[in-house]
Amino acid sequence: MRVNKLSALVAMALSTTVLTGCDFYDEPPGNPGTDPGKPPVITPPDQADFVASSEAELIAAINDAEAGQYIGLNTEGDFANVGHIIIDKAITLISTNADGDIDDPADAGTTELAQAVFSGAVCIDIPTAAAETLRGGEQARISNIRFENITMDSCGSDDSSNSIINIGKVGKDKTSVILDHLTFDGNSFNESTGDSDAWIYSRGLVDISNSSFTNKSESAQSMLYLNCGSSASRGGSNSDPRGSIMTGNVFAMAAANGSSSTKAATIGVPSNFGQDNKNCAATFTENTFTNFAALISENADPSTALYDVFGDTTEADNTLEDGGTDPGQPGDVDHTVTNVTELQDAVANAAAGDVIGLTTDGTFADVGLLTLSKAVKLLSVDAEGNITDPMTTQATLSGAVCVYVPSDSVEDLKGSNQVIISNLAFSDITIDECGTADTQNAIINIGKVGKDKTPVELEYLTFNGEGFQETTGDSDAWVYSRGLVDISDSVFEGKSADAKNIVYLNCGSSASRGGNNEDPRGSMLTGNTFGLAADNTAGTTKVATIGVPSNLGQDNKNCEATFNANTVKNFAELTSETDDISTALYDVFGDTEAKDNILDDDGGTDPDPTYPENVEAVNAAIQAATAGETITLGAAYDYSAGVITIDRAIKLVGAEGAKISGSACIDVLDGAAGAEISNLSFTNDQIVKCGTTGDAREAVINVQKVGETDQPILLKDLSFDATGITSQDQIENKGAWIRSYGFINLTGSEFIGQSRNLQNDLVKLTCSSSKGRMGTLIDGNTFSITGDGTKETAAVKIGDSSGGAIKDADNENTCAVTVSNNTFNDYSQQEVNNVGTEGLRDAAIFGRLPAESTNVFTDNNYVTNP
Repeated sequence: MRVNKLSALVAMALSTTVLTGCDFYDEPPGNPGTDPGKPPVITPPDQADFVASSEAELIAAINDAEAGQYIGLNTEGDFANVGHIIIDKAITLISTNADGDIDDPADAGTTELAQAVFSGAVCIDIPTAAAETLRGGEQARISNIRFENITMDSCGSDDSSNSIINIGKVGKDKTSVILDHLTFDGNSFNESTGDSDAWIYSRGLVDISNSSFTNKSESAQSMLYLNCGSSASRGGSNSDPRGSIMTGNVFAMAAANGSSSTKAATIGVPSNFGQDNKNCAATFTENTFTNFAALISENADPSTALYDVFGDTTEADNTLEDGGTDPGQPGDVDHTVTNVTELQDAVANAAAGDVIGLTTDGTFADVGLLTLSKAVKLLSVDAEGNITDPMTTQATLSGAVCVYVPSDSVEDLKGSNQVIISNLAFSDITIDECGTADTQNAIINIGKVGKDKTPVELEYLTFNGEGFQETTGDSDAWVYSRGLVDISDSVFEGKSADAKNIVYLNCGSSASRGGNNEDPRGSMLTGNTFGLAADNTAGTTKVATIGVPSNLGQDNKNCEATFNANTVKNFAELTSETDDISTALYDVFGDTEAKDNILDDDGGTDPDPTYPENVEAVNAAIQAATAGETITLGAAYDYSAGVITIDRAIKLVGAEGAKISGSACIDVLDGAAGAEISNLSFTNDQIVKCGTTGDAREAVINVQKVGETDQPILLKDLSFDATGITSQDQIENKGAWIRSYGFINLTGSEFIGQSRNLQNDLVKLTCSSSKGRMGTLIDGNTFSITGDGTKETAAVKIGDSSGGAIKDADNENTCAVTVSNNTFNDYSQQEVNNVGTEGLRDAAIFGRLPAESTNVFTDNNYVTNP
């Protein structure tokens, strides 16, 4: 539950009073901000120490400034495409006139102040490396500046994010980064759309006040994203946390928000839910939210302004667009029911989005078949219809009960339309066949629903199996799902060792992967308790069977499930890929993420994952692996030298922050058809010959003559940063970042920092082998180039060239490469077969054109930044 109580506000007031009593500022900070939920107010001097009117002057001023000094941005200056600005000391950026005169932004309520304007490609980065400098009251501040016509991209030198302002893990001694009186006009923003992309992204402590965030597009994600994985986000203290404060701001969508993905703020990382010391302890007071239907939710509910992942946000006196003040309570109940007949009638007559409240003193025995084919929410209410606190007082269903979400409702239950079953108890249940199609022996039977990654939500439920009458089939379960389901904060206890599963995930349908096999999002089980009535030694009973055993080995039948931060009682082991005795999870396909789970009653947790520590260890792991196994690289280890050799169809993936650097490279050999490389960052400062065979080539990823029908090498969700290469001497024989003689699919990846001053293709495809003509796909990637050089270079080069032109030859004319849905930033030429021999010679796509070859170029976006 979120915090919204007087005691919390008083605590915040006391905390702030203590802070402002410290010597945090060279000058008195003005209003000390002792009101609860408000940061200190710092009064600026009358005159800035530096005045900048251009990018060069701004960078020079930042370099020369000392802690405590003010840098004025001339309101008549030009700050378009300033690129990466690093603030790693306690300085203030603020608008001034040409003479450096500062108007106090606190006067904005009575006087309209002029603002300097950032536009185009802008990244303001307060890096994690500044954590020791920005503490003890030494604060970085950005004040009274406007952002418009922004092109968002990766921002930050470490702990990067797609954002405009990226704040690293700073905040020790409860010293926040201060953002105040800023204006963000998203009307012409070119935004990225990743789950955590945001106008402001913070891993540290940030106070945002009196700022305006307007015209946010529903097609993008959050205005503000708080990633609280570090104690810095809680002021450097987990035992005495002080979270970020947002007060007096305006958050406005361009139009009424109907999307579950777009938020004023995402507060906490959803995948961290249930983990200790990952919550935000944030405060939102006196903010205004426009074009949102609801203020705050602990789920990514449609049209909710604040996605409060951990439910610990303090909020008070915030105003929704209708002028009313949100009380911080759950939404209204549309139907209050006290018995089975009323419940059945309410479900039959409900409209999408309705909330149906089951009274805690009602009678719900032998409900029978309850078909939920519309986006309704079932939950517990008291006799007056008020929603009860989760896991405290619950309405109870008993006897013959079948809650059924049918497959034929798949088109209705997607996007912002979601079935939610919350805060109900199940006791003395008789389990029998459930459903009218895709039937199953279950209490809750979920069909093939889940398109647009829209799960059925089961939360705060209680199942007491001690009085259950259960069937004993292999796939029988309390909850059975053929679709996408998220189960959180629920208790499943008293399970008999004579029956089978508590949860069974049948992933034969793409709906179970969010409706997308290419970009899967599986079911999530988080923060639950699963317990047998006694020790399990028979081997027949599971917490969950994840995947259908008879489907093993078939494509697109795996679950991609997540099982994190759950407590499992009376099982000897957590997970196995076989039906082992006394193992909680039967992970049929071996692709379940399981971490931070507590096993049995000993208080122990799953051990931290182990990663190969260097390239040599990676190769040893590959040689010990069989096809289909996953090898994960860790963020803390050094993969900067040597060749990683992939000679079988394994998956090489990166944990968050894992990177290949230095001169290290990946060589993909014959026998590796179907292998995958994903979620890795490449920051090499050398490109060398990669491999030890005769087909070794100069590349960071060298794909040899590899690939079979329907088995390309999958390269996805990768990032390549070329800024570390500044000289042709760092590139052996004009090597490429990715060079392929085989069959590849490159998707969802990002390439930045390519230089026109170097001959260095990002992706080089050679079609001399039949493997290279099998239909390579380059789709959904982003490529960017900088500099003013005249070298022949390309984002994607297809075939060999001579004299600045792709050869008109059989190999080049039959490459069969599809380049689609990519974004190319600032390339001088778009789709060409000849870049010429002088002048600007860089191209987005350099290959034989579709009209003269088997290549296909479609739906690509060519952007020229001002």
